[in-house]
Amino acid sequence: MPRVEEFDAFYTSTSEDVLRVFYALTGDRAVARDATIDAYRRAWRDWAKIRDHEPQRYVRVEAWKAQAVTRGTHPLRRRHEEDSDTELLDALMDLPSDDRRLLVLMTLGATDLDVAAREIGVGDEEAIELVTTAITTLEASTGQTIDQLERRLNALGSVTSQLPMPEPEQIRERATRGHRFNTVAVAIAAVVAIALGSVALTDGRPLTQLASDSYREKIGAESHDLVLDAQKISTDNLLTTDQVSDLAPAASWSIDSTEQDTDESDALTTCATDRFATDDPLKVFVRTFDNGGTPSQRVTQSIEVARGVAQANEAYLKAVDWYAGCDLPRVQLTESYRVSRPFGDVLILRLVDHGAADRTMTVGIGWSGTVTSTIVHETDGTAAPSIEDFALTISDSFEKVCSDSGGQCSDDPTAIPADPPPLAEDPGFLGTVDLPALPGVTNPWASTEPEEATGNPASTTCDQADFSAAGGTATSRIFLAPDPDAETAAVTFGLVESVGTFDTPEAATAFVDQVQAAINACPQNNLAASVDQPLAFGDTPDNRGATWALTLQVEGGEPVTLRTAIVQRGSAVAQILFTPTATVDLSPEGFTAVAQRAAQRLIYAAPPA
Repeated sequence: MPRVEEFDAFYTSTSEDVLRVFYALTGDRAVARDATIDAYRRAWRDWAKIRDHEPQRYVRVEAWKAQAVTRGTHPLRRRHEEDSDTELLDALMDLPSDDRRLLVLMTLGATDLDVAAREIGVGDEEAIELVTTAITTLEASTGQTIDQLERRLNALGSVTSQLPMPEPEQIRERATRGHRFNTVAVAIAAVVAIALGSVALTDGRPLTQLASDSYREKIGAESHDLVLDAQKISTDNLLTTDQVSDLAPAASWSIDSTEQDTDESDALTTCATDRFATDDPLKVFVRTFDNGGTPSQRVTQSIEVARGVAQANEAYLKAVDWYAGCDLPRVQLTESYRVSRPFGDVLILRLVDHGAADRTMTVGIGWSGTVTSTIVHETDGTAAPSIEDFALTISDSFEKVCSDSGGQCSDDPTAIPADPPPLAEDPGFLGTVDLPALPGVTNPWASTEPEEATGNPASTTCDQADFSAAGGTATSRIFLAPDPDAETAAVTFGLVESVGTFDTPEAATAFVDQVQAAINACPQNNLAASVDQPLAFGDTPDNRGATWALTLQVEGGEPVTLRTAIVQRGSAVAQILFTPTATVDLSPEGFTAVAQRAAQRLIYAAPPA
């Protein structure tokens, strides 16, 4: 390919990614754009030297120099980036520069840890410590997990995608003009250097450089080569029957199979859409255990060794999406926990498959260095291992691989109840995976796409709640689970959810208080209405809600019973309306569980504070 076409293709394919990285690093779109353009001009001038030697890394290094040395970020201008995630940008700016660069490079930059470490000039071990500190600090300052923060980082692209960038030929033209000017400047500098004489020759830089090279060599010798370390991982790193027996001590466990074939394609477990979450894994190990008794139980463990830390993190997020958003019919996500670790993350999910007979899955998904590991316990019925025992088994699994994966080890796992991971689509709404099975209904839940609706279809005659009149904006979604054996049920029952956001949590609180007061006062204001089975949870605007059963007397017809709920999470609010029949209904506790899940989902609907 001709030199010009080669550079133009490189610029066109990479400039958007580099710009997004530097917007996250600087928090200032003007500085990020100028530094990115400057770096690509330098790349064109040096293209013959860098074209075969990580040119994108060269561009990032030059852009970092440009923004750090010649421009800097203006804090007042950054605070006025109203159309961006200013909370996240400010939290990033509070991190030390090396920590911030590593974190952004490994997320937005899709860069392996060893490559990112070389880019900022530290060893892999030090890089792990820095990025671990950055993750911990950022999670603490924002109250969100790293996978949630990574999604917010990616969302910064909505700002950078609107910034106009020069055409490749403009980059090359300005670079050529700049090069001519620099040639003259270098000549003038040479004359000045000769006039200064020996002063420039005795500043000690050769000794300093030697010491620096020796230090870098020492650091390199001590750091981990993650790929070489990963070669040590073998079937010895898999769980044993003794360790699995902690999940069901009364069962008699045996190893059913152990496999290492990276070419297999069949999915290992329910909800997984592929056999492995890692693209082009370096190694894979799969072991299955069977108890051969009643109730039937099975454990599947997989270890996937990626070719870098970034790929392992991507595999972890993909596996989380498989299970947290399981789209198989009649599978319900019932519980979600996180297990704190020094580096990487571990998630525990519990799901129930409401088939002909209930079958419960407890899923542990973990990421440590270059390794992603998944453990799935399946059992007939709803009696499953305790979350504490399952967390210990996950810890046993990671103790076997963490030191060989570039991660850090922990022997004190603590499983903490957590919001479920966001759904891939419409994360602020309930998903079909959140809804319980209905008695007498065999078909799965189905839903419409959220859309703006005239009025509020989730309101009742008692509250007549109107998001827009209260200063909010809302969209609605309908869920149905029609039963072919009960034609009228398909028409007379279903669930509607309206999700709205307000400018402030205080405005959302006032709206929720108004709805609650209207429903509680309904029997006094409407003699044909009665309100029963009130249940409430939470007591702060960060997470609260209430549910009721509302019965309305219909003139000349049977009474109509509705279940309604209002929930709040900060500045986001959801209202839910369920219309049962004489044979299809949820218990008060079951409907409240749906409302609590709706409140958890609102964390992904509320705009950043």
